[in-house]
Formats: sequence, structure tokens, C-alpha cells
Amino acid sequence: MNIRAIKLRIATAEGEFGFKFQFGRGLTVIRGSNSSGKSTLFNCLIYGLGMEELIGGKGEKVLNYAVKDYFLQGETRTQVDMSEVLLELENASGRIVTLRRAIRDAVRHPKLVEVFEGAHLTAGVVLGAPRPTYLFDAGSAQKEEGFFLFLEEFMGYQLPLVPTTAGGMAKLYLQTIFAALAVEQKRGWTDYIANVPFFGIRDARIRVTEFLLGLSVFERQAQRAKLDAESVTIDSDWRKAYDTLRQAATANGVVVEGLSSSATAMFDASTVRLVKSNGKTQTSLADHVSAMRTDHASLGAKAEAYGKASGAEALQELDSASAELQRLSVLHERATTNLTLQKASLAELRQLLTEASEDLERNKTALKLRVLGAQLELEVATDHCPTCHQAVEDTLLSGIVSGPQMDLDTNIKYLDSQRLMLQSQINGALEEIRQSEIAVADVAARLAATHDYRNSLRGDVSNGVAESRAIVRRQIQIELELSNLKAFELLAASLLATLGEVADRLSSNQAARRELPKETYSPADMSRISLFEKYFRSNASSFGYESAAINDIRISLDTLTPILSEIELRQIIKTKGQTSLTADSSASDFVRLIWSYLLALHQTSVMRGFEGHHPGILLMDEPGQHSMRSISQHALLQLLSGQSGLQSIVAASFDENESVFLEATAGLKFELIRWDGKVIQPLT
Repeated sequence: MNIRAIKLRIATAEGEFGFKFQFGRGLTVIRGSNSSGKSTLFNCLIYGLGMEELIGGKGEKVLNYAVKDYFLQGETRTQVDMSEVLLELENASGRIVTLRRAIRDAVRHPKLVEVFEGAHLTAGVVLGAPRPTYLFDAGSAQKEEGFFLFLEEFMGYQLPLVPTTAGGMAKLYLQTIFAALAVEQKRGWTDYIANVPFFGIRDARIRVTEFLLGLSVFERQAQRAKLDAESVTIDSDWRKAYDTLRQAATANGVVVEGLSSSATAMFDASTVRLVKSNGKTQTSLADHVSAMRTDHASLGAKAEAYGKASGAEALQELDSASAELQRLSVLHERATTNLTLQKASLAELRQLLTEASEDLERNKTALKLRVLGAQLELEVATDHCPTCHQAVEDTLLSGIVSGPQMDLDTNIKYLDSQRLMLQSQINGALEEIRQSEIAVADVAARLAATHDYRNSLRGDVSNGVAESRAIVRRQIQIELELSNLKAFELLAASLLATLGEVADRLSSNQAARRELPKETYSPADMSRISLFEKYFRSNASSFGYESAAINDIRISLDTLTPILSEIELRQIIKTKGQTSLTADSSASDFVRLIWSYLLALHQTSVMRGFEGHHPGILLMDEPGQHSMRSISQHALLQLLSGQSGLQSIVAASFDENESVFLEATAGLKFELIRWDGKVIQPLT
């Protein structure tokens, strides 16, 4: 992408003011003295692209007062009535558009960016009907009306999805990419890629570098994110079917055996057993149904012979029912008592787990403090009293418990194993409680049915009826239970089939995960990073970097930033003759490293066979930070001007010294933008 021209138009009571400049396709140098408006021009350029978050905010508030409130003409203050920025862009396919964005306007909001087809600023194409787009509000990077989606498509991008700090996925927003393409003066030279707007993207700086270099990590991240999303769905589907089966089983007094509560790829429906308890023993559901049908047939035979039965037989049946009722009452009481004890045991285990976890955290904290103290060479951290220098115990229980005591490391390992053991016991207790609840419900149902049967038998004996109401009631109960169990069997078969399908999906998901590369970067990615490292070293050498041996510098695979002896290269900070371990280069040398880094991103991206996603544009405001030598500035401008396919726009004051400017630009091919006085002048 190329920025062809910019125009600032300010309407006042005295007429129109502002500026209008064109940029070259290669290097363009914006030269202006301090307070002449150089940064105003640069920031208007950033504002016109909708990237003012790189400057430190959103909207017109990031711009100088001179473009939105008032500006000075000599001693005269001129009030701004209306102001806007027009920017002319060209993409790789040759399409030219003109962007118009209001700064101060009674009608148009600064969030509105109007897109016009054609070269209005350079060729005088009349502005036609605009395509209105919006900034910053929800959907501006996703919806067709969003400006960032328009700019993404105009640049030929299809931005990838990347992990967020919240655990989801989000687009690698265009503003984060521009943090490596546009460096403003105040904070832009504080990091390799500074001022990245916060969108909750995890390791945003790394993601930007990976994208510009064209690393294939995004495809693997997208595949891994897809598999992660599938895993969540698989787990949810399994738990839904599992819980439904468990609830239906509990309602029917059925115990489900051989079924995992969490999804497993080794699922076999034939190993799942549906068990029914008769109060004495547990039998399979099929055997239980068969026994109930036998009971139903037996009751039918009894009903036919009931009229011929003697009173003694009726009394014997009543005694048998009473005995069964008494047996079930005892079983119910025992089952209820057992369930109560299990719940009490579970509460105790949970309390023990809480205490063990608290003790574990206290010991870990104590160990951490001791380690930090040892690093600071504190005597107490080395188990010695700082006053009397005698040995002290490495324990939290000194003076409380007599006899041998474990040190912190041993205690932490012990407490951790205790915590794991208690958690395992809690899981087992929960399963026992579920089984007991089913048993209690089953015995309670049988107790109620037997109670009704006995009462009906008493009525039959006392009334001397010809047809037994007790037998009829019991037959109805059996028929109802058989109907419920038949419905449960159909539901269980359907749910087990569903679990089988979920297990197959999990197996496929796990197979796809095994096929993913184990390393973060593929061999092709490693080649790109190696080339990036070579360009970086070469650039640093060209710019006169002197703080460390350049050949010892490499690009970290963890952060994709330059490191020396596993420490990221930054600015040296000296205090009382000591050098900070967190910094390895002087202030000006660190700026040279930033130059080298940003330029190497483009150089690697345009290398044949290593093509990346760099858009071929680099904007720099005052790159000559910290009294940079003119020879270093010349090396930077020379490399920028010699880069094929790179449009670089550099705004600099050159220490307001003509000789510095001439030395920094000697022999270079570039376009120069400069003005006399202030940059805001009457428009002709």
C-alpha cells in the first residue's frame, strides 16, 4: 500500500488554512524544526488512517489544538470553525481511494470515515458519492460498514484469529499490525513494537511479528482452536447425555455401572450395566424385568383361584406381606442411616481438603519468601538468626510440635500428595452417595408398594370379597413399573448410542491433535526466523550498534525479539557503577536495534521464497532519538531509500542543523517535504 498525498483543510472566518503534501513511492523526508508542526503533520497522517490509538487515544483529542481549536498567525489567534483530513491511498492492484475524516465538524462525527474512489488530491478527481464507514464502535473490523474491515480488504489482508487472554479467539486487529508500521515520537521508540492497542490479544507483539513474517503458526493455531472448541462441545454433549441417563436411572431405581462421567474415546456400550436392587441383592435390569413379569403372571393365577381360597390362605398371604414390609422398613432405615453417614464423611473430607490446601499455600508462600530472601542474601533465609547467627528451624511449626519435623520442601510435597489423595477420596465418596441415594429411593418405592399391598390384603380379609383388591393393586403397580422401565430402556439405548457417537468424535479429535506439530514453528518458519535474524544483525551492524557483539545476538523463539545470553536486548541503566541485568544497550543503541528490527521485518517479508505480509509502508517520527550521530541516521535513510517496494516516510528535525541534514541525506534519492514557518498556512 502507498500513501500518495495528505491534505488538512481548516475553515475559519479568515478563509481556508491547512496544508497539502504529496509523498514519493520510496523515501520521503519531512523536515521541520521543532514547534513548526512536523509532528502535527505526522499525527494527522496517522489520524487519517484511523490509527490514532498508536498515539495514545481515540478521536480528535489526540491531535494538536492547532487543528481543532485555534492556531496562531504571528500574534493573531485564528479560531477553527471546521477541520478535516483527506488522505489518498493506492493498493497493490492499483486501486486509488481518497479518505475524508472530520476533525471538527458540526455535522460529521470523527468516527465517520468517508471513502471516495479516485485520486482527488493528486489528479483532481472530483469527489463523488462517498462510501460511509465508521471507526471504533463494535463491528468496525467485522461489518461491511466498518472502516477497519474496508482498510483490511483494501490492503489485501485476511487477518487471522489469535488467542485472547480470556481464553477465546479474536481477530488480529489492523491497529496492532500498524504498531509495527508507524512509530510516533513520544513513546514509539521505547520498544521493538510499541504502543500496541489493548484488545485482549495474548502476546500481541509476538502475533504481529509472526503475521508480518508470514509464519504458518496461525494455521496451526486456528486448527488447534477448532479442535479446542470441538473438545468443549464433545465434553458438553457427553455430560448432557450422561446426566440425562443418570437422572432417568435414579428416578427408576436403576444403578448405571461401567460408565465414565467424563468423555472417553475408549467407550464400549456393551460394558455398561444397568442394575436393579430388590432389597436383598443386585440383579441386571433385564433379569429384574423378567422376574417382575413372572410375579405378574403368578398374581394372575392367584386372582383366578382367589374365590376358592380359604381364609387361612388369605391370612398367610397377609402375614407374608407384613413380614416383607417389616424387612423393607429395616432396609430403608439402614440405607437412610448409611446415606447420612456418607454425607457426613464427605463434609469431613472436604474440610480436610480445605485445610490441606490452606497449609500447602502457606508453606509455598514461606518457601517463596525464603528463596527471595536467599537471593537478597538475608541470613534468616539461609536458616540463621540475623542477630545471634544461630541455626533456626526450616519449618512453620517450630516450638509448636516436638520431635523431628519436615522442612518446607518435604512438607510441600507431603501436603500436595495429601491434597490429591483427599480429592480422590471425595470423588469416591460422591459416587458412593449417588449409589446410596438410588438404593434409598428404590427401597422407599418398594416399601410404599408393599405397604399398599398389605393394606389391601387386610381389606380383602375383613370384607371377604370374591375378588382380591390387593392382587389387582399389585398387578397395576407391576404394570406401571414395567412400563416405566421399558421407557427407560429405550431412553438408555438411545443415550448409549449418543455416547458412542460422542466417543467416536473424541477419538477423531485426539487423532487430529496427534497430527499437529509438536514444535511451535515449522521448519519453514524456522528458516524465515533465521533469515530475519540475519537481516537484523546486518542492519544493526550498518547502523553502528556497539553495545554488544553483534554475532552473539540471536532472535528468541519465545518472544521473537533480539536476545543476548537469554536476556532481551534493551537500554542500559547504570546505577552506582553497576549495569542493570534487564538491559544490554545504551539508549541510542537501543533505538538502533528498533530500526534494525522494523526494517528486518520488511526485508524478510519481501525476500523471494519467504514472502510475508508486510504492506510495504513504514512511518517514523524523529527516529534520531538521544542525539543520534548523523552517520547512523544516514545509514538508516540509505537502507530505507534502497528498499524495493518500501514506502518510508520519515519526519525529523535533524537537530535543526543544516549540516546534520546534509550529512544524513548525502547521496540519497528521496522526496523532501519542508516549509517555512508553521505548517498550517493559507490554502491556495
